[in-house]
Amino acid sequence: MRNHEDQWLEEIYRNLLPQVARMVHRMNGNLEMAKDVFQDAVIIYLEKQRQQTLPANVPAQAYIMGIARICCIRKMKQTGRYTSLENINSDISVPADYYALPPVERSVLNYVKAAGKRCLQLLQAFYYDHLSIQEIAAGFDFKTPHSASVQKYKCLEKVREQIKQSDYAETVS
Repeated sequence: MRNHEDQWLEEIYRNLLPQVARMVHRMNGNLEMAKDVFQDAVIIYLEKQRQQTLPANVPAQAYIMGIARICCIRKMKQTGRYTSLENINSDISVPADYYALPPVERSVLNYVKAAGKRCLQLLQAFYYDHLSIQEIAAGFDFKTPHSASVQKYKCLEKVREQIKQSDYAETVS
């Protein structure tokens, strides 16, 4: 019986220690930490096995990997390598201009305005106010929803044509 347990432990060490080492390395740990985490995980697994409190239908390797992940996170917290989300705002600053619109997006509005007031209103109603084509047809006095859809398409084509003719098209290509 003892020989069987030794073989099982040897197989677990051979198969899982490299996986745990890779996981710990991805979390910015070193080989020593990986060995500690792995041994803790195996001991916890064996204690739960003796107490018969292991969940049913969970392979030993998967369970040990899960325990190792939790142990690694706890060790990272203890050694200070782990940054909690509460402290992240003080550690990382967002540049002041991060939320500013890029110049290209600002100029697209100019192209829409240049397409005409009616096009601006029609596109705004569809894209920003999220009105349906039926609501737009009624609100803009189109005879049918199809004619409203055609007019929306024509407005978009006007904007596209202006962009193609501008310097913007040269800078993008």
